[in-house]
Amino acid sequence: MAGMCPIRVIVADNHQESIDIMKRVLTSLPEFQLIGQCVNGEQLAWEVIVKKPDLVLTAIKLAKKNGLEAMKECLAFLPSLKVIFITGYDEYAIEAFSMAAVDYLVKPVEEGRLGQALEKAKNIIEFEREKIGNGPTQQQKILQLRDQTATLFIPLDEILFIEKAGKKCLVYTKKEIYDTPETMARILPRLDDSFFHGHRSYIINLEKISQIIPQKESFIVHFKDYDQLAKISKLKMNEIKKLI
Repeated sequence: MAGMCPIRVIVADNHQESIDIMKRVLTSLPEFQLIGQCVNGEQLAWEVIVKKPDLVLTAIKLAKKNGLEAMKECLAFLPSLKVIFITGYDEYAIEAFSMAAVDYLVKPVEEGRLGQALEKAKNIIEFEREKIGNGPTQQQKILQLRDQTATLFIPLDEILFIEKAGKKCLVYTKKEIYDTPETMARILPRLDDSFFHGHRSYIINLEKISQIIPQKESFIVHFKDYDQLAKISKLKMNEIKKLI
């Protein structure tokens, strides 16, 4: 559909042959964009939390966490996510469809059959996008804050993170850093699900993370094309994984 954003896809399988087939079919279809590939269920759950794809193609027999478990966690975190299961076993079909899977393919995967499943996913995703696009959710979500002299109106999708600094909070966007005397406890309920209180001094926009690097007792969070860094505590890192 003209002007439609690409459908962002993550694939997961521990067999390279399956990954190659999925990649080959996806790259032949311009409306799809492959944004990640995973070899186990834990990695899949983590990639979904950080990258928020539209669609996942996954095997069911995966190491560390099977594909069904991983997708249950992902759907709790991202309910709009669509999934196509690809497996050598047909006994999981009922459970897969109870999770509203778009399709369930039994290996060996035929490229034509995978193409049909992707077409089905595309139609569902485009229909939902149009529905949302025509509805009231198109309005931009705004965080309203007091600063020292006025009221600030900051679009939520521009906020990278919020930091507690003494008795005030700093709100970081790429354009500017705003400061407010309001507390984290007051700000947090006004944010949406993209934001996570990852450290006693930081609230982070999960959609803006480019990298998370372990460092001693915490994890350092990097943002795309931005120099300032945030932190997630070790304890909260486990909570993020459970959140999904």
